[in-house]
Amino acid sequence: MGEPTIFRSQAVFLGGSSFDLSGGANCFMLELHKHDANSEMLLIEEGEGEFEIDGRSYTAGAGTLLIYHRGVWHKELSTKHPFRATYIGFRGLQVGELATDFFLPPHEVPLLQLHDQLPAVRKLMRDCIAEFRKQEPESQTIANHYLGILFAKLARLAHYSDAAERSRVPAKEAVWKAKRIIEENYSAPLTLESLAEETYLNKYHLAHLFKDEIGVSPIQFLIYCRMEAAKRYLRTTKLQVKEIAEIVGYQSEPSFYNVFMKVNGVTPRKYREGS
Repeated sequence: MGEPTIFRSQAVFLGGSSFDLSGGANCFMLELHKHDANSEMLLIEEGEGEFEIDGRSYTAGAGTLLIYHRGVWHKELSTKHPFRATYIGFRGLQVGELATDFFLPPHEVPLLQLHDQLPAVRKLMRDCIAEFRKQEPESQTIANHYLGILFAKLARLAHYSDAAERSRVPAKEAVWKAKRIIEENYSAPLTLESLAEETYLNKYHLAHLFKDEIGVSPIQFLIYCRMEAAKRYLRTTKLQVKEIAEIVGYQSEPSFYNVFMKVNGVTPRKYREGS
């Protein structure tokens, strides 16, 4: 007996592309439209956009896969740049009792947060496109197989009852990765956006998970790490306050003073004198 599967027929790869937009006049915008003969998926790799799908509005960022089912109206606009994405079109997919070319039930949100699966999904999508474009013997067959693997991986996220439980561990690992990045690189100009890119999470999702796990926001934790390092330098070295400010990530001494006062209740010099 074969292994159980929710797929009654596999999808046929139709085509796709990747694009990288820097913003301004080159923003990504497609007016309200639909595809009557196929479905599409769009993977956001960097940046953020506003999307209208079947009359509902969504904000989506890096690590989000959007599904545009056959016949469903949708509209797309990139809002934060650079904006990088990959899309592919397909047809012939049959998942359980869903309508042809529907990967998710119509009532479900047509977005998947990929978390740690982003690199694998991105590679499979690009492999589909690259193989199809070769136009060599069996290129279509190979592209279809890549697409089948892609849908099987996505099914683990979307269609199996323990998917939510499995996603908790990668999400927790992402939080601790972000925490370690901050601890080891607090002098760098870290932002929520850069941390989200490193952990393959939407920045809002990362901020929520980080606060739940650590107790403070990523930016608050960054300030904490900078202040702890600054206090260490003040206690153990004779470096000038301006030098310490630069070492821990502040471009101006007044900015450093203000944050130090707010966090510690005394000026850096007073702290040094009292150490």
